Amino acid sequence: MKKDMTGVLVESSIRRTLKSIQESPERATRNLIDLGLEFSNGRFQSRLFKQAQTMLQNQKSAYYDLVKNIVTNVDHDIIITFGVNLGYNSCTKGARLIRKIEGEKGFNIPWALNLLINEEKLEAEPNFYPTLLRQGMALGIYTYLLFVTGSPEKILPLIKKESDCAFVLFLQGHQISSSFLNGLKSVKNVMVSIYANADMPDACQKLRDARLLYAVHQRYTEEDKETILNGEWLQSVLPAHPAFAFLRADFSCTPQTQNEICQYVTTVRDEQRVPLILMDIKQDTLMIDQVISDGECLVGFDVDGSLRTHEGFRRDEQYNIFFHPLEDILQRASKK
Repeated sequence: MKKDMTGVLVESSIRRTLKSIQESPERATRNLIDLGLEFSNGRFQSRLFKQAQTMLQNQKSAYYDLVKNIVTNVDHDIIITFGVNLGYNSCTKGARLIRKIEGEKGFNIPWALNLLINEEKLEAEPNFYPTLLRQGMALGIYTYLLFVTGSPEKILPLIKKESDCAFVLFLQGHQISSSFLNGLKSVKNVMVSIYANADMPDACQKLRDARLLYAVHQRYTEEDKETILNGEWLQSVLPAHPAFAFLRADFSCTPQTQNEICQYVTTVRDEQRVPLILMDIKQDTLMIDQVISDGECLVGFDVDGSLRTHEGFRRDEQYNIFFHPLEDILQRASKK
């Protein structure tokens, strides 16, 4: 995507603001939100920035500490590139294209795509994932959540090549090797999320030392409900200083548990007492999608290529990304 004049202005304005934010995080953060509202012309961005304006009237908001932490400890080129790709390319230009195609063709398009990377497919058919990303971008999708169980180094060339997209790379702590970190330092459009287990503290420290943007995540079960709702889980990840903390429901979780945890996540964000942004991957992705295009669409593909939506898996071959183009699958699965 060639940057238009608005994109260039947004990037240059953010770069100027980052220089002053360490001296006065409160004033500079409010200026950055004001700037975002000035340039936002989409429904989601306008709503988001207006909410942020209201929240930051709280002088004791922990989000000021979050902003200062990110600006102090993360490479500014990563902040700018990832931020512009997510906020502008995805939620502004991409969202506009999504609404246009949905209106013309009558099917829902997700604003973000979840992909469980098949390492054998990545090696045997090196053009498969680049082609899939191009299909996604043609529909307006510029945000990708990648789940990798093998060597994460193998996915870095793909991420780096698609420099207009924002990627969140979900990994285990043991995958953060020295060679992976060295390769990651040159990739500015990705945030790494580390699974919250015993390997998390060391992995997050390595990412922090390398001035990289990172988050933590957990796939929770019914057994995790109490420790999440009583705040114990959140307190356990705070020492790692992540920018985001993501919760993802296991398939076994009841709707009641998922609703309770979603309400808890919303309450934590509204209270502004912790210097990170807590998100429920499923519910917040659906909420953003509803605002962007007046629909409800969560789409991902399993390691075998099967389609997964917020309603569950579809294992039929006609919904498998290894056999059919993305648009064809969405037309079958996500009619308005």
